[in-house]
Amino acid sequence: MERIFVNLTNYALRFAGAAAAIWGIAYAINGATQARGYITIRVAPTTEVADHLRVSGVKLPAGAVLGEGELSLSMWDSTVTEQVLSRADVLLSGLCAGVAALLVSGLLKTFMNQQPFTRGNAARIAWLAALVLVSGLAGPMLSRLAAATVLDRAELAAIFIPSLSLSWVPVAGCVFLLALALAFRRGAQTSGAVLENAG
Repeated sequence: MERIFVNLTNYALRFAGAAAAIWGIAYAINGATQARGYITIRVAPTTEVADHLRVSGVKLPAGAVLGEGELSLSMWDSTVTEQVLSRADVLLSGLCAGVAALLVSGLLKTFMNQQPFTRGNAARIAWLAALVLVSGLAGPMLSRLAAATVLDRAELAAIFIPSLSLSWVPVAGCVFLLALALAFRRGAQTSGAVLENAG
């Protein structure tokens, strides 16, 4: 019964990974078909613009502060490159999820065979760490690049700057997975030494 459950989990993982990868690719391709239409990017006003707004006579309630917050900007006449870059984070996340599903599936198989410290598992976990980092950090960078490209084309770089939303969660996840990979590598070395001594 347990083996059936693990096999079903493996199939579900692979299906979900394949679906995520296909969705990411399809989403990026769909973006390419939206060229010459609107593109929405995340931007923030430059310091000069924010300072101008503060002294422009806008009446704000007592205690209110006008900051340099993030906002959406929609621009007409987008290019294929801009559209694909603006969706590259989803594409990257989908591809990473697809590869991660295969790696986790391989891990589950070794666990089911009661060989958790087999030599390849440390590498699988290290690759998972790399995928988490790439998906979490490179995705927002690509979105920022798309915004910068749009602002440069529209000659708005003096008014707005591309927004960048980075999180510490991917970095923390990567560090945890790398530590786990080292533990599995050490476990594999210990297991190999025990087998040699037993032989």
